[in-house]
Amino acid sequence: MSIIDRIILSIYTILLTVLSLLSILLSVKILPQQYWQQGLSLIYGRWEAALIGGIFFLVSIRLLLAGLRSRRGPNKIVHQTEMGVVEISIGAVEDLIAKTARHTRGVRDAKVNIKQLGDEVKVDMRIVVGPEYNIPKVAAEIQTRTQEYLKNTVGLTMTEVRILVNDISNEFKSKTRVD
Repeated sequence: MSIIDRIILSIYTILLTVLSLLSILLSVKILPQQYWQQGLSLIYGRWEAALIGGIFFLVSIRLLLAGLRSRRGPNKIVHQTEMGVVEISIGAVEDLIAKTARHTRGVRDAKVNIKQLGDEVKVDMRIVVGPEYNIPKVAAEIQTRTQEYLKNTVGLTMTEVRILVNDISNEFKSKTRVD
C-alpha cells in the first residue's frame, strides 16, 4: 500500500470509529432517540449526503483494491534437491547481481531490482558509468556477465536485463559501513 492509501485508511478508520461509537451509544440508549431521528431527517433528500456517501463508497473500493494489489509473489527462489529444499532470497540475488555489475570495468555504482517469473527472472538495473567508457559496450558486458553469473551461481535463466544509465560520473559510490 502506498503512503497516500495509508493516510486515507487512517482517516477512514477514524471516521468509522466515530460512527461505531455513535451506533453503540444509540443502541444502549445513552443518546436519546430524537438525536438520531433529527440527524436522519437533516440528511434525507440532501445531495450533499449522497456525495459524502459516494465518496465513502469510492474510498472503500480503492482501499479494497489497494489491499488486494499489495500481495506480492514469493520473495525467494526455491530449488528442490535430493537432500532437501534450498531457498535463496531475492535480496541476496539482487546483491550478487549488483556486485557483478560493480566489478565490470567502467561501472561506478549499480542498483538492481528483480522480478521473478516462474523459473526465470527479469532484471532491472540502474548504473553509474565513468565518462571515459563506451556505454553500449559496458551495458552489453554487464548483461552477458549477469546472465552467466546467475546461470552458474543460482541456476536461473533471465528473460531480460534492462539497464538504465542513471548518471555519468567519475565518483565511486561506496557503501557506508556501520561499526
